[in-house]
Amino acid sequence: MTDQRLRELFRDLAETLPEGTSHAGELWRLRTRSRARRRWAVAAVAVTAALVAAGIVVFPQKAERAGTVTPAATLTPPAPATLTRPAPATRSMDRAPAARAEQGLPGLAAALPEKWAEIPVVSWAPGPVVALAEFGDGRIYMMKAGGRIPLEVKPADSVDADGNRGTPLKPNSLAPDGTKAAFPQKDEVVVVDLVIGQARRYPLPGFNEVVLWRGERLLVEQEKANYLLDLATGKARRQPYKGFAGVAGYRDLRIVSPAAGGWTVLQEGGSEVRLDVQGVTDKGGMPVGVLGNHGWQRDGLVAQSASAPGRPGQADVVVVAEIATGRVVRTLLLPWGDSPDMRCGKGGCPVRGWMSQDTVVIESKDRLLGWNITTGELARVAELPDEVIAYSLRPG
Repeated sequence: MTDQRLRELFRDLAETLPEGTSHAGELWRLRTRSRARRRWAVAAVAVTAALVAAGIVVFPQKAERAGTVTPAATLTPPAPATLTRPAPATRSMDRAPAARAEQGLPGLAAALPEKWAEIPVVSWAPGPVVALAEFGDGRIYMMKAGGRIPLEVKPADSVDADGNRGTPLKPNSLAPDGTKAAFPQKDEVVVVDLVIGQARRYPLPGFNEVVLWRGERLLVEQEKANYLLDLATGKARRQPYKGFAGVAGYRDLRIVSPAAGGWTVLQEGGSEVRLDVQGVTDKGGMPVGVLGNHGWQRDGLVAQSASAPGRPGQADVVVVAEIATGRVVRTLLLPWGDSPDMRCGKGGCPVRGWMSQDTVVIESKDRLLGWNITTGELARVAELPDEVIAYSLRPG
């Protein structure tokens, strides 16, 4: 190459460099960057080979001028794997103290009066109705903080198919808002507006024995048929099930336990989930056909009591389970004890509702207990005198 050609090359290069840049320095930088590009290219080949071997596909991108070249990596989707159900979380199990020690439990502040025997009979009292109670005089009273007010309407006894009579006041007779009460009767259901004292009778043929509130409707249970009664129209629609398996609450839930074998399930609409009470209750079952002991729903949970495993007639267990999965999240063991301090009895220790999102109300003979399912703590809610024959609580 001639000297003239060399001078032309350097002159062309100088015209491409920024003003004030050293020719020699810039040449050195360009050469260094060129060596770095070659080293990067060699390394990239090695890395690419390693990535391909690992199942990673590398797609080179077009480099921008004076920019850094960055490879983009895409992971090859893994082969489908067999799904494994995770082990269920360990449930919490609580145990109530002996029945004779219940008096020593702390009191739980609630809207319910603590000692029902001391509540005076009044003609009027302010505040909401927190419970209905039937006393030994045969009258049903509206229970308020300031006294108990006699209900002017006197519904007849409920009657079953065998002619057995019972109180018309059922555990779920009081509406959740405390403004209405429903009483099942033979061939009809009586609904009383507790605000104005008026009653309306809804004809419904058959031996109506249980009522469960479903918003502005009532699920009415008979041994051989169930009906959903619309209180606005008076129309009753027969349901595709029968018997006494309904759960108190706004959702149309049922707890179904087979007489022999099989699984206890939670049903809602056309779907069901297995209620995981094997080893939790006696023979993995729940009470069926026990009118005073049904499940109680609160948000995504349901609570009900049953006989403890291997100890029917000796201990009850209160079960709280998730509605969506049937998983038992907490249990409370209630040993019956011995006379005269025996708790529970022929009807067991039934759940009577919820006081809040985390407190289940349980009947223990002549006392109501509050069981906090978050902490496991047990507390006294109210003392029920012998003259209280039946009651219905407003949810807290």
